[in-house]
Amino acid sequence: MNKTFLTKLKNELNDDYAHYYQLKEYPHILIQEWKGFCMPKELKEGHQKVIDLVTKHQFTHLISVIVELEGAFEEVNEWFLKDFNPKMVDLGMEYEAIIQSKNLFSQLSAEDLVEDSTLKEIGYHMRLFDSIENALEWFEEER
Repeated sequence: MNKTFLTKLKNELNDDYAHYYQLKEYPHILIQEWKGFCMPKELKEGHQKVIDLVTKHQFTHLISVIVELEGAFEEVNEWFLKDFNPKMVDLGMEYEAIIQSKNLFSQLSAEDLVEDSTLKEIGYHMRLFDSIENALEWFEEER
C-alpha cells in the first residue's frame, strides 16, 4: 500500500503522536495513524488537523489507525459526536474506518463511539476493523 506523507504532530515532549497520509491508489482517502499515550487535548488537536486536511484536499473517507494508541478517550467522545463528526459531514466526509487498538481502554472507547446513535442521525458511518485492507473493502462496498 503506497501512501504519501502529509504531516505529523508532536506533543509537548517533542514525541510524534499522529501522522497523516494520503493513499496513492485512493487519493480521496486520508489516513491518520496514532501512537503512544495521548491526552484529550492531543486527540482534539489531531482531529482538528483532520478537519484542516479535509478542507484542503477534499478527502471523502478517513482511516484512523489506533493500533498503537494507548489509554481511554471516552471524555473526548462527546466532542467527536457534537463537533468533529458533524463538521466532517458538512465537509463531505461521511465514512470513517477505525483500525482497532490492542489496548483494552482504547478499544472500549472506540466501541462506545461507533455504537452511538448520534452518528446515524447525522449521516456519519463509522466501523471498526482489524486491518486497513478490510476497511478499504468496506469503502468499496459503500460506493
